[in-house]
Amino acid sequence: MRTSTIHLGLLAAAALFTSAALAAAGEPVIARLDHSKIFTLARTPTTVVVGNPSIADVTLEGNNLYLHARAFGETNILVLDENGSQIASYDVTVETGGDNGVYVFKAGSSYSFVCAPDCQTTLHVGDQKDFYAEIVKQQEKRNSIALGQKSGESAKTDGQQPPQ
Repeated sequence: MRTSTIHLGLLAAAALFTSAALAAAGEPVIARLDHSKIFTLARTPTTVVVGNPSIADVTLEGNNLYLHARAFGETNILVLDENGSQIASYDVTVETGGDNGVYVFKAGSSYSFVCAPDCQTTLHVGDQKDFYAEIVKQQEKRNSIALGQKSGESAKTDGQQPPQ
């Protein structure tokens, strides 16, 4: 009888320890690069801590937390209430790719495309320097045309030069 009581106590302690460890561990979240996800929280948060905001960033609106996947990598997000108590914890992995992503690796350089169904170049940090720079230049040109700017004219706001 005493042995079964000891075993029962050990099992209860192990269960308590396991659930406490699980509560401390972040919920795993996988997000695709340049995509967002919405999380509805049980309570209204007052503080959000992002381990590396260059990988993922958040926006709060009421009880909704919007996650924005910024760059490939891993980070974590802690959500706290007005008392500093943890509401949620997320271990975030931002991955590249998707069903239409194509990555070409040639002679130590990488080149990124989105193929749906025709392939178009896309910006991806880590791509070959000249390839990346040319895509940036083309996108800037396209954006200036869309804004109705003349060739060589840059966007200005309140008489200030745009950041370089």
